[in-house]
Amino acid sequence: MNKKSKALKALLEKLSKGLPEVPKQAEHIPAPKIRKKKKLNTNDKWRSLLWSIDTAEAHGSKAVEGLMQALARIVQAEILQGLLFDARPHRTAPDCPELLLWDSSTPVREDGSTMKNLLRHESGEVSLDLAYSAVIPQPWERWRLARAFQNLGPTGKHGNWRQTDNTRAVVWLPWPLTWIDNGNHTAMAAIVTHGGTVQVSESLNAKDLLLAVYSDGENWVRIDNGEIIEPVRSLAMAGIFEIGRRLVGAKRPDHST
Repeated sequence: MNKKSKALKALLEKLSKGLPEVPKQAEHIPAPKIRKKKKLNTNDKWRSLLWSIDTAEAHGSKAVEGLMQALARIVQAEILQGLLFDARPHRTAPDCPELLLWDSSTPVREDGSTMKNLLRHESGEVSLDLAYSAVIPQPWERWRLARAFQNLGPTGKHGNWRQTDNTRAVVWLPWPLTWIDNGNHTAMAAIVTHGGTVQVSESLNAKDLLLAVYSDGENWVRIDNGEIIEPVRSLAMAGIFEIGRRLVGAKRPDHST
C-alpha cells in the first residue's frame, strides 16, 4: 500500500469514528415449510402467522404493535362480515371473549382456575384511540350500525364519535386489547370511519391467563396437561393471543412426551 492509500485509509477511519453508528437491520426469518401449490390448510396458515410474528419481533416492539393492530382489523372485518353478508336475525361472527376465545367458566389450570379467575384487576386509567388500537366491538343489529354510519363523522349530524355514559370498554393488558361491551354500534362506526378516544372502564391483567393457555392454530390448549379446551374460531384472535404470550415471556410447551 503506497503512502497516498495509507493516508486515505487513515482519514476514512478518523472520519468514521465521528459518525453515528448505523443501526443493525433485522435479519430475515426463514419462511416456514408450507405447501407450495395446494390450498393452504389451517396448519399452513398458523405456521405463516407465527412466522409473521417472528418477523415483527425481529424488527422491534413497534412492528409487533403494528401487527397486533393489523390482526385486530381482521377480527373487526370478520365481525362486519358476519353482519353484512348474512341478513338472518341474530347471526353474527364471534365478537366477545366467550366466542373469540372459549367458555370463560371452563377450567384451564390444575387448580380449577378459569378465564374469569385469571384476569387480575389493575389500577389506573387507560385512554386509547379507536383508530390506532386493538379494539373489538360487538355490534349485533344492522339497522343500528347503519344509523351510526349515517349520523357519525365529520359530516354527520352528531359529528365525530365521542364517548358517552352509554359506552363501556374493558382493556386487557399487556397488549393492550380492548373489548367494547356497550355502545358497540357507534364504536364500530367510529373505528371504520374516523376514530375517537375511548376511556376504558376497567383494566384487567391477563398475564396468568396467557401463561395457562396457548393455541396450536387448531385449538385452545391447556399448558399444564395439553388438554384441548375448545376449537379456535378466529385465527387472527389466536395470533393476538400468541403476541400476548410473548409479551409476558411465555414459552410454547412440549406435550409430545
